[in-house]
Amino acid sequence: PNSLIANRLKKRSTLLPCGVNLTDDQLTSRAEARQALGIADDAKFVLFAGAFDNAVKDAPLAQEAVSFASNLILQELRGFSRAEVNLWMCAANCLLLTSKTEGSPQVIKEAMACGCPIVSVDVGDVAERVSGVEGCYVVRTREPKNIAEALQKALAHVGKTNGRERIREMGLSNDQVAEQLIAIYQSLG
Repeated sequence: PNSLIANRLKKRSTLLPCGVNLTDDQLTSRAEARQALGIADDAKFVLFAGAFDNAVKDAPLAQEAVSFASNLILQELRGFSRAEVNLWMCAANCLLLTSKTEGSPQVIKEAMACGCPIVSVDVGDVAERVSGVEGCYVVRTREPKNIAEALQKALAHVGKTNGRERIREMGLSNDQVAEQLIAIYQSLG
């Protein structure tokens, strides 16, 4: 009986990840964002995808990986307004996600919308989301040295990534997700 219910649910279910709001402030250049934040043009910094004290985000792993590089700053992404988050993502050399568990992390889609290079452990749907986005790397292990190697590649990326275009290709802008949701409701009709 349980398998019958499960089969019926599968036929009538749709997985729809949260979308991301695409805004003009996400198009800010790295130089403009750094000027607004008072950050030197030659500073190398990585945004940590969360709060250092959130155990699920695994800050010790991120800190160890970053320690392999010299003069690299790890910036906690905490306590900022939406506009400030966009500015930090536009200013950063890359975003680092070392979470122990995730579903479809919104921070990844937000970084993609800003054209920020990304390094992530293989968690949730990150590999699917960043597939085909230059400057973005998914590390299949949780070894700090492997993460550090991916960070070096991401740090070498010049300019914005094609993440914003990939968001649109996947149908993950807020407008596209809303259209999909309306279509799902109408199909139930």
